[in-house]
Amino acid sequence: MKKSLGTVLVILAALLLCAFAGAEGMEDARESELFDLWNTDGESMTWISSATPVSDGILIASVAGLPEDADQIAVTDGKSFWDIKAVIPDSSGLLAILFYDENEAWPRYKPWEMLDWAENVPVSDCYIRSADERGSRINNAITDAEEILRDGRPCSLMTLTGPVPPGSPLLTQEGKLAGFAAAEWTTGFNRYLVIPTAYLAEDLIRTGSLLMNLSAWGEKPEGFTVTRDRNRVTLDWSEMVLPEKAEGENLYLVLMDTANNYLSFFPADTDYRRLTLVLTPGRFYMAGITASSRAPEGVPEQFAFIALPRAEKLTEYGFRSELFAIAEAPEQGLRENERPVPVEEVTEELLRSGRAYFYSASTYEVAETISGKSLLVTLTDPEGINYRYISTWMYAPEYMKEDVWFVSLKESELTSSLDERGYPKGLYELAFYVDGELADTCYFELK
Repeated sequence: MKKSLGTVLVILAALLLCAFAGAEGMEDARESELFDLWNTDGESMTWISSATPVSDGILIASVAGLPEDADQIAVTDGKSFWDIKAVIPDSSGLLAILFYDENEAWPRYKPWEMLDWAENVPVSDCYIRSADERGSRINNAITDAEEILRDGRPCSLMTLTGPVPPGSPLLTQEGKLAGFAAAEWTTGFNRYLVIPTAYLAEDLIRTGSLLMNLSAWGEKPEGFTVTRDRNRVTLDWSEMVLPEKAEGENLYLVLMDTANNYLSFFPADTDYRRLTLVLTPGRFYMAGITASSRAPEGVPEQFAFIALPRAEKLTEYGFRSELFAIAEAPEQGLRENERPVPVEEVTEELLRSGRAYFYSASTYEVAETISGKSLLVTLTDPEGINYRYISTWMYAPEYMKEDVWFVSLKESELTSSLDERGYPKGLYELAFYVDGELADTCYFELK
């Protein structure tokens, strides 16, 4: 099945327009309820969790417990079953946006109306709706709640009267959707991190912008496999029947970050048909094989969709980042044992000059040298386009009290495309990862 881009964007647009405007236009009197997710891999089906309908064809569930292969997931309203066509983690890395095709049979439950941003509902007037594999539906009261910050966003830490599966909805007494129990807290009983639905709307807008580059929901090529270890992704097409090519054409493996305006491509018709890449956490990619006489410019008709969750914070060996910033070298260049100087204001002139560096200082504790780690530095511009620099990382006892390193932005080629097409005004994000875990992030604004 292919779901057209237009259909998906219409769904997203409709959801965003009505999510905070009430449900007056709904003529159907069906009750809002939870759906159930089942893992269909194997001889028998296994219940995964409940899922919350937020629009026709779109569900929200917890990332925990979901199989990597969306083809293994079936969703049911207790009467009809549908296949999941795509699973996209939200920006929190805890919830997932699930797309399914409801054309064959209309669900008997309507989506929940989302709580308006302006509505201030006391926690005491809310409850968590949960489910289990027996089909039971239970309302759990909230006995305690406190506001906490996660990734700079205000969320809630709630204690409930009973356990709930992550992804269960937080509802008002009027049945409006106010949030989701995203994850169970590590300490205490029946304590859950709850994310408000306002962030879900932001995530759907972001998802819609990512989907702008997809012409259709393509089907995964048979024999094309994707495996992931954190942000290290391996693509294997050794068992795939390759597409036919015309005279003068070559076959390419195409990789695309769905928010970027450029493709990465590699020869595909070779003796070794396996490739491992270090990709950016929290981004959505697609990969497939295509025939082209020159560098491929279009998306393959069949492709695998790759969703990388956001990275966990780097804590191994007591790692602590002391400084991560843009620094400037003197006009005559750096002398031996000289360091660039971190700057408070970043300008386009500095970025173009060749004197701009990304600069890191950190501490950790190791008893011996540990090498073989991947280093990924990323630059994301205000339009969401992501540029990558890949190298290696090493922990060493002689550097652990002050591990300082710096690399020229121009030599790393992080800013090459921006030098050519221009630097858009707005906020830029610079981040670096060690073996897929986030070491530090800094931001700068071009005005």
